[in-house]
Amino acid sequence: MTGSVPEPVLEVASLVKRFGTFTAVDDVSFTLTPGASLGIVGESGSGKTTTARVLAGLEEPTSGTVILAGETATGRSRRDRLRRARLLQMIFQDPYGSFDPRQTIAESIAEPLRLHAPGPRKRHRARVAELLDQVGLSRRAGQSPPRDLSGGQRQRAAIARALAVRPRVLVLDEAVAALDVSIQAQILTLLEELRAGTGIAYVLVSHDLGVVRHITDEVLVMRHGRVVERGATEHVLRAPRHPYTRLLLDSIPSPDWDLDRVARDRRALDLADGQATPVPVPAPKGETTC
Repeated sequence: MTGSVPEPVLEVASLVKRFGTFTAVDDVSFTLTPGASLGIVGESGSGKTTTARVLAGLEEPTSGTVILAGETATGRSRRDRLRRARLLQMIFQDPYGSFDPRQTIAESIAEPLRLHAPGPRKRHRARVAELLDQVGLSRRAGQSPPRDLSGGQRQRAAIARALAVRPRVLVLDEAVAALDVSIQAQILTLLEELRAGTGIAYVLVSHDLGVVRHITDEVLVMRHGRVVERGATEHVLRAPRHPYTRLLLDSIPSPDWDLDRVARDRRALDLADGQATPVPVPAPKGETTC
């Protein structure tokens, strides 16, 4: 029906993830429609990266559900894992560890095609060429090993590989944090163009509120594993209601930055909620969802 709300491509309900007695993610819920972009922000230990890893199937939830394109993503069988990977791909902060150093970039991009869309090599080569062009990489870059590319080029290659099987959702975990500011701008512009052209939906995990403001429509603010504020990105960042969101904004260096006041506000917030900042759980390197 014309004007109807599109069906969600991703639904997360009451998500909980514990590591022993430590609760990294506590009752997180959200929905994502095709073409939408959701930011998940917070400091280290807030639970944002663990949430992303659960979405990608790299961690099993303790409880709660993740529904992709109308079906529960369980990750318990090879069929389930393949289906999840076809629908949702993840890009890491430094993709270098997820590339096979013995393969060229073109061979790495073709890997998910061989896994998810078996067919003649000619068709795969044509798709790889299309992807390289789509992310602004030359044929020469495609024939290079990962070590010969710059950080920005490797991130473009990671995006191309993630897009190979035409997923519905792209999870970006601090995907531009390690790049120079000028390269960040190029990658963010590329991501916006891809979203407009393909209708793919994004989940952007970041501590950088400037990046979140640039590329997301909605935002979740996480602290100690829980969502403390949510809403339209511009509204939340212009008029935050939770003191933790205000603290994140006040922590951004500026000409009138008052470091002492930020420290006082942080101590007051910690005393008010009675919690110590949890130790972040390190994420294993070199993993890919393809």
